[in-house]
This record gives sequence, structure tokens and C-alpha cells, in this order.
Amino acid sequence: MSGSAQDDRGQLLEPLLDYGCSHWKTSSQRAADLYDSGVKLWRKGDFVGIEQQLAQSCTAEKFTVCRIDSSIVHIKNPMFGVQKPIWKPYIKFHEYWRLVRSTPNVPPEAYHCTYLVDWTNQTVRNYEGPIENVRSLFETSQQRWDASATCEAFTSQFRKFLGGDGNAKKVTKIVCFGLGDMNFKPPDWWRIENDSKPESEREPETSVVEGAFIHHAIALTMADITRSCARTGDTGIRLLTQDPDYSDETKNMLRKIGFEVVGEYGAGGFAELDDESVVISAFAAAPVKQIIADLARPVAIICAERTNAEVFNKLKCLIPLLLP
Repeated sequence: MSGSAQDDRGQLLEPLLDYGCSHWKTSSQRAADLYDSGVKLWRKGDFVGIEQQLAQSCTAEKFTVCRIDSSIVHIKNPMFGVQKPIWKPYIKFHEYWRLVRSTPNVPPEAYHCTYLVDWTNQTVRNYEGPIENVRSLFETSQQRWDASATCEAFTSQFRKFLGGDGNAKKVTKIVCFGLGDMNFKPPDWWRIENDSKPESEREPETSVVEGAFIHHAIALTMADITRSCARTGDTGIRLLTQDPDYSDETKNMLRKIGFEVVGEYGAGGFAELDDESVVISAFAAAPVKQIIADLARPVAIICAERTNAEVFNKLKCLIPLLLP
């Protein structure tokens, strides 16, 4: 009960019931009001700040997260002081619909947070190790992509879009999100299911990273096209990639083939967005288009198309999106 009603003579009437009232209803209405008033859900400074904090996850007692109204919430760090943590932090995103549509599975103090710190267990990855000869496997997939009709069609369309006829759009960077770890090994259920198939129908374990191979090959193609279309005097085109699932082995390989790896914990890459960017997103566990809408107006965006409120990309491979 929140109080009692009185008549015009001050006489006590039936008490008011709180039925239907909740902290979540108040919070979701507040979030909708803030959004309607023009408050941005995503800010570059927040992404930079949380990346810097998570880089100190073994020595920081707490993390500071900003709510959409610019107030802050402090989150306890369970790995504080741990010398060899088996848990790695990453940024978990709460997009607009999760602020206003259904009660989130977080404490009420975090209802207005569009990002929080979550943790992934590294024991299985550390035990299984990287894929052998992954660089050679990637190069084989890259050659297959380069020789494909899809690549030829995409190259033609993308070059035309950029203005390769002499009136090129200004692009200074290609920013990639969630292209996939190239050292990912399949889970046990996949292996059991695969082993139960007739030998002729079994897939090699590396088939689970074929999508990641192709996505990175596509990004390299885009970088080559963009550089070939660049205006005279333009500085070099940067090729950046963010995926918090990247293993150390994948990150090292990517740096060798021309990528800059950014946003180790899944946030910093968004701070790189600007109006001279081309964006490609595949497996990103983030509301990429919502974030872009608050931060920049890129030259081009290639990502999964969604027509409802489910904004997270869940496609296995981007190739179908690249057909002309």
C-alpha cells in the first residue's frame, strides 16, 4: 500500500493499492521518456571507459557503468586479486527493447544500463588449444572466396557504390564486428552428432569456422576495393576488427594479415565509428545498428537485416547478404 485516499472533507476512504505498480513499470516508462526526449543510449566515452576498466580486471575491485541518464552504478569484480582467472570479462549489451518491453534479468539498479559486464569461462578453450595450421586453412578459404562468382559480383557492386569511376566516397576505415573466432572448436554435442552420421556425411571439425574464414576474407576484399577507389592524397585505409570471442592465436594471425584488433572486451570498436567508416557485422552479439544510429552515419553498413524488434545478428554467414 502506498497511501490512503481522502474525500473533500478530509475523511479517510479506502486505502490505495499498489497492485500493478512496480519498479520495472516506472523504470521502463522513464527509459522511454528519456529516449523520446533525445537522450542517446550509446556514448563513445562509455565504450572507451569500460574497455579500459576491463583491461584491469585482475586489479580493479569494481567496475563503473553509466546508465542512460548519465548516473553511474558500481559492479563488484569477482576476479579481483585472482592471479590466474579462468573467467574473462566481456560487455553484454541491453538494447532499447530490453529497457522498455520486458523485465530484464538484472538487479533493478541496472534497469537503465545499456551495457553490463558479464563473464565467459575459458577452461575448455584453454584445454583444447588452437586449431592446427589455421593460417593455411584460412588462405584456402580465402582463395575459394576470391575465385567465386559471389566475390566477383560483390566486388563490382561495392566498387560501383564507392564511386570507383573517379568520384569516390571518402572512406578512412573499415570497422568489422563479430566476424567470428577462427580457432573455435565445436562443442561435444556437435561432435557426438557428427560422429553418429554415416562416414560419407561427416564434416571436418574445421567446418564450424568456415563462416569466420569467409567473413574475414570478405573484409580483406572490401579493404582492397576501398583502397583502390581512394581519392588521390587520401591516407591509408584502416581495417579494424572487434570480436570478444577472438582467441589470442586468432588475434595474432589477424594482425599479420592486415587487421587492427580493437575492443578486446566487445565495446571499444564502437568508439571507432565515424562518418567515414564502412561497417561489416556478422556474428556480433550487439545491437549494431542501434549503436551506429547514436554514434555516426557510416558510408555503408553490411549486416544482418531484421524486420522486428530482435536486433541481434544471428546469421551463420554473410554471403547471402552480399548477392547483388
